[in-house]
Amino acid sequence: MSRVVIVGGGHSGVELAFSLRQLGYTGAIAVLEKSSFPPYERPPMSKSWISGTAGPDELALRNQNAFAQSTIDLMLNCEVNSIDRKQQTVTTNDGVIEYSVLVLALGSSPRQLRITGSELSGLHQFHTLEHALALRDDLARASRIAVIGAGFIGLEFASAAAKLGKPVVILETAARVMPRTASELTASYVRSRHEVSGTDFRFNASVLEIRGQAGRVKEIVLSDGTCVEANLVVQGIGANPNGEWTADLGLNFDNGIVVDTCLRTNDPNIYAIGDCARFVDEEGRSVRLESIGNACDHARRAAAAIANTPVPPIETPWFWSNQAGVRLQMAGRIDRVEDWLLTGSVETNAFSMLGWRNRKLVYGESVNCPGDHVVIRNLLATDTVPTPEKLKPISGMGLKAGIKFLAQQQAESGSVY
Repeated sequence: MSRVVIVGGGHSGVELAFSLRQLGYTGAIAVLEKSSFPPYERPPMSKSWISGTAGPDELALRNQNAFAQSTIDLMLNCEVNSIDRKQQTVTTNDGVIEYSVLVLALGSSPRQLRITGSELSGLHQFHTLEHALALRDDLARASRIAVIGAGFIGLEFASAAAKLGKPVVILETAARVMPRTASELTASYVRSRHEVSGTDFRFNASVLEIRGQAGRVKEIVLSDGTCVEANLVVQGIGANPNGEWTADLGLNFDNGIVVDTCLRTNDPNIYAIGDCARFVDEEGRSVRLESIGNACDHARRAAAAIANTPVPPIETPWFWSNQAGVRLQMAGRIDRVEDWLLTGSVETNAFSMLGWRNRKLVYGESVNCPGDHVVIRNLLATDTVPTPEKLKPISGMGLKAGIKFLAQQQAESGSVY
């Protein structure tokens, strides 16, 4: 019997299951999910949802009827105990399942502080719906909040807490917010908007220990000896790929399950997708990305390979964040950027930053400019961006307007970018 077994009911696992059906795959499909909650969207949890009153149903990825209608067997509360590659079986707490193709959509897990006080109540992670529900209950009672880590999760949660009138302090080991995921200019702008909302920052701040009172967090001790009072603490210090145990199965693992361009592991019957996968990008480099866009792109490409249809090219990575009244949208690979160009004006609270490498556009981020974001994704996908020399003199008019202006010039003169 032909059966695809998908371990993990997150974005990538669910996208894969439905993509297979859309591509005409007629074999059995089973999605094994250890949570008791039906598959849900993660990004909204750290934004408006965490400070609201909506229930888990508001986060649903798909209506549960959709799984039945597509003859996809969604198995909740399903823990995988072992995998037998030779017999092609997965043993779970519900029994043994045979597979012809196994897909590991294991996701990632939040990094944890290994310090004194890490067992105290009031110290939260923010990754799963279970985490979010516990945090939302605690948030209602908290009077002083500390966030460890100035990445997307920490900043989005801080924004939601500030809207509730809660004093928030963000602690970051680097010298600025979003040190690996945004340009310095955008990071500075976002920080200023948080500060207007009343959020405080401590940079170059390493947490030494967490002290408590009556079993609950009371204060955070920093390496410089200063203390930050807080009765609720959220950790947002990054994530590690799940699946290190797959090395015991003979699969290659190196900061992620190693896969090829079609998301296959070194076992041709096993794929890995999403946050847990270390894949080969369009430049032939082995990378691991954590984003919903990347997870869904993996799912669609793996589904095509499994269904024996043409595998689409790698989609340009994209990311987004809403925080402190800022709509931040990104596309491309910031790790490739060598030179920056600002388009628009920071003073108008609407601008974009373009990142170049060897005169080739490799990344772009937009602040309160959704139209620019669409343009950036199109330019990256089609590689039709004007040269930096063409854009720089008119950068003040904004990216979308600048591209339109240059296109009109080209049409009138017959020249090219």
